[in-house]
Order: sequence, then structure tokens, then C-alpha cells
Amino acid sequence: MLEYAEIIETLGIKVPLVPAIITPKIERPMRNNRYEGGEAATLRRVLRPGDRVLELGAGVGLLSSISAGIDGVEQVVAIEANPDLIPLIRETHRLNGITNVDLRNGIAATTNGDHVSFYLRTDFWSSSMEPHSRPYAREVSLQSFGIGNLIAELQPTVIVCDIEGGEDGLFDAVDLSCVRAVVIELHPKVYGAAQRDRILAILAAKGLHLAPGNKDASSVQLLERRATPPRIATSALPARPFRTWPLSDPRVHIATCMKDEGPFILEWLAWHRAIGITDVTVFTNDCTDGTDRLLDRLQDMGELTHLPNPALATGDTHFQPAALNYAHHLRQTREADYFLSIDVDEFVNVRIGAGRIADLIAAAGFFDVLSISELNHGANRQEHFVPGWLKDIFPLHQVERPGNFRARRGVKSLVRLSEKVERLRNHRPDMVDEGSPVIWLDGSGRPQTTLHADRSENGHDCRGTYGLVSLDHFPLRALDSYLVKMFRGDVVVQGKQVSQTYWRTRNRNDVATSTFTLGDKAARAYHKQKYASDPILMALHDASCAAHAARIAALRQEPAFADRRAWALGEAW
Repeated sequence: MLEYAEIIETLGIKVPLVPAIITPKIERPMRNNRYEGGEAATLRRVLRPGDRVLELGAGVGLLSSISAGIDGVEQVVAIEANPDLIPLIRETHRLNGITNVDLRNGIAATTNGDHVSFYLRTDFWSSSMEPHSRPYAREVSLQSFGIGNLIAELQPTVIVCDIEGGEDGLFDAVDLSCVRAVVIELHPKVYGAAQRDRILAILAAKGLHLAPGNKDASSVQLLERRATPPRIATSALPARPFRTWPLSDPRVHIATCMKDEGPFILEWLAWHRAIGITDVTVFTNDCTDGTDRLLDRLQDMGELTHLPNPALATGDTHFQPAALNYAHHLRQTREADYFLSIDVDEFVNVRIGAGRIADLIAAAGFFDVLSISELNHGANRQEHFVPGWLKDIFPLHQVERPGNFRARRGVKSLVRLSEKVERLRNHRPDMVDEGSPVIWLDGSGRPQTTLHADRSENGHDCRGTYGLVSLDHFPLRALDSYLVKMFRGDVVVQGKQVSQTYWRTRNRNDVATSTFTLGDKAARAYHKQKYASDPILMALHDASCAAHAARIAALRQEPAFADRRAWALGEAW
């Protein structure tokens, strides 16, 4: 229990006065509303609904409290190295009613999972990773959080960084294309003016430039995204011969990543092949349930292309970005009219015509990008894994027209492949107005402006966007299958586990307004004709279901599994 006799209110935030930590040198500016005043004012000006904030160096929890308290901010993750500050930060959050900050004790670094020395000083704000600039009280060993892993996991739109010199070299080799703003305190007294300028140059090369109105003499600087990043070589997406629109026979290429998804592949593939998806490429890594053998059989049957994830050859742990970058160079992409990146738990559900992808393209009119809003299906009170079609077992989902608070949802995007495509990404592409403006639509065929204007955005206000198509998403399935997914780790980034927040926000079982009537008959007929008639394929499918069930049985013996299961059953079940 953290002990303190007084609460200081500074910049509208309550902070517990712990004299051993908040010394008079810090107490005075706190009482005068000057402690971190510049950063606080900048964040209140810059942050907006939908932002995801990554704070490196949480201090006493002031800035994370401000960030999390701004209406509409989607996520705040705070990394703090000083273990003595963790109880104080948690108490700051409690005093201010902040419950949506993910606080982690460790060091942001270029490597992930290493043990790194950290030097604690009497003044907590001067503690750092280097021992030489000032005397230190003691040395501790802390886990490192790789900055590349954090970026890939969180996809932050805003980074707040005050890590007492640890910023030197931190951002050199990391992809910051999702970030639109950085609030950073520089420490030239630690590494010199030349290194300070180098840090700013590195960030500028990544499209993040000093904002107008910054004070040159200030150590705290705001950087904002303005410039366009370098484009992918045009040879990756050559100019296509003109085809008269509307296309009655569009060639559509889906690329996706999978890991241990064997029981769920055939339904997903039959659905998308039946609605007119012509080419499917699946990248896999580290499968243990026979997913890779099942996909090999499907490749032998001409149903898809199965490739090892290219990240395996380079030692990269960012599996999905590596696969999508490689997908630019595939023949299937070069020869396709449209491209779509979706996961095996996502179904493109066309709601007009015969439910085919060609009906969607014709109804929407000519477009460069059409972003489809996700619609999350909950666990539907299903505890146990039972083989079957997800659409039958989990019909209930979140409402299609939520209130303001839950209006923002993620998207996946159908992209017309042309010279306007700069880069294909998981949720949306990066596009350029090459020759004519980009035509970007939502799932009702209406003009959509926010995604093209802001490359850090992966979602939008979903209200009114389900008129032509929805992306029916089954992220949980049955509770036991969800827990396998949690303990398995992520297919996107190695070592990342799905959190309890993931369950809480996606277990929506409100309505069943989204049906699969238009495509269901064709999908079942396709499955019966192509898959159920192949004994080798069905034996591999049955083996993957058995492996999934065995994995559940093994996990049931682990206390952590039992604890998570009990928590989920008690969480609005």
C-alpha cells in the first residue's frame, strides 16, 4: 500500500505526494503547474479521438493520465523503467479515475527481451540507462521492450518520449509510418548537440518534422508528419492495361498470414472462393496443428498458394508486415485487378446482388479503395470448441449503428491495383494522387476522406457504412479456442499475446442482423464439391481439429489457463 499524507493537484491531475520520490525540487513546479507543463499543453492540443498513445518514460503518471482522460483516445500504453515509480503511477491513475492505461515496467530499447542495466538516482527524473553523467544510488536489471515490437503491436499514432538520453539511436531502424506526431524531450547534455541534431534528422527522414511554433531553446519538441515517405519501386505494381468498367470478371487477390488455424480454414476459403475471390496466398510460420500440411494439400488442388513467411528467412519477428511487403512482388498481385488483406477469422459479406465480389464492385461504382467496416461476432456463450461453421455457431454480433463512444471500428480495404498504390498494408493502403485524385469509399459506397488524409488511421466511424458490405469478424470463437489463441501468441508479431482487453471489447452478442444469406448456399456447395469429396484433405482437416482439441486439453492443466478461463466466464458472460 502506497503511503502518503497529501495529494497535489497539478495541471488538473491529482498526484500523491510521496516525499521520498517527489522531492522539493519537483514539488515546487508541481504546485505552480509548471512541471511537464509544455508536454501537457501540447498533448491536450494534439490528441484527438481514435489516437493510440505510446509513452516512453511515464514519470509520476501525469501525462498518461492526461492522455487517457481525453475523450475518444483509443489506447494509452506507458513504459516506465524505474520500478520505484510503478506504485506511485498506479495511485495517480486511481486518484484520477483512469482505468485505460496499460502500464509496463521495463526499458524501451532497440532489442527485445534482454536484461538491461538501469541506474536509479535520488531525483527520479534523472535516472537513466547510462551511469557516467551523474552519480547514481543503485543499479537494477530490467527487461527491454523492443521499440520495433512495441510499434508493430500497438500501431501508435502519437509517441511521447522522455527517457533521459535513451532516445539516442532508439528510432533509427524502426518503421514509424503509423505515427503522426511525436512529443520528445531531447537531452543534449547527455549525448551532445550533434547527436541531438542527428535524432531530429532521423525522425525527419521518417516524415516527422519539427512543428511550427516550437521554441528552439526548449528541450521538448513536437514533431508532426508532413512529408510523403518513399514510394515502393514502380516495378512492383506495373501499369495495367485499360479494362472497361464495370468488370464482370474482376481478378481479386487475397493475401493473409496464418498460424495454427487448421480447423477454420475450409469454411473461410470456400466462402471467399464462392463469392468470386480468384487468387489466395497464405503465408505461415511455426505451425503445430497441421495447418501447413492442410494448406499444402489445398495448393496441390489449385485452391491457393502456400508460402513460408519471408520473415523466417531474415530473422524478422514482424511476420505480417514482412508478408505484405513481399506480396507486392507476387505474380498474383501483378496480374490482379484488386487486392485485399484479411485474416482467416474475417469474412467479406457482400449484401447486394448475388452476394459476389463483382456485385460489390459494380454497385459501388469506380473506386481506388473501398474500406469495409468490421463487425465483431462474440463468443455467443459458447465455452467449448466444436467443429463446425463459424457463421452457424456464432450468429450474434455487436450492433451495426453504435453510439458515439463505440463508433470507431477497424477496416480492411479492397484496393484497385494501379499506379496510385504506394504501399499495401493490412488495414488500408498508402495512396498517392497520381494523375487524378484518389477515390476512396466506405462500405456503403460513400466518399471516405479520413483514411487517405491520415496514414496513421486504420479505422473510421462505422455508422452508416454497412450498406453494401460488412467484414464479419469472428475474433473469439468459443472461449476455449480464444484461450488457445491467447496462449499461442500472435501471428503478426512474435511473442505478442492477445490480452484480456481484447476479449472484453470484442465479446459482443447484441444482435444477429448481419446474415450470410446471399453467399451461404454457394459457399456450402463449393465446400461439398471441392473439399468434402477429397478424403486426403478432410483427413488433414480432422487431424487439425483433433490437434486443436488436444491443445485445449493440455492447457486446461495449466493454472494460468484456468485463471483466464474463470475470468472470462465472470466477465459479462
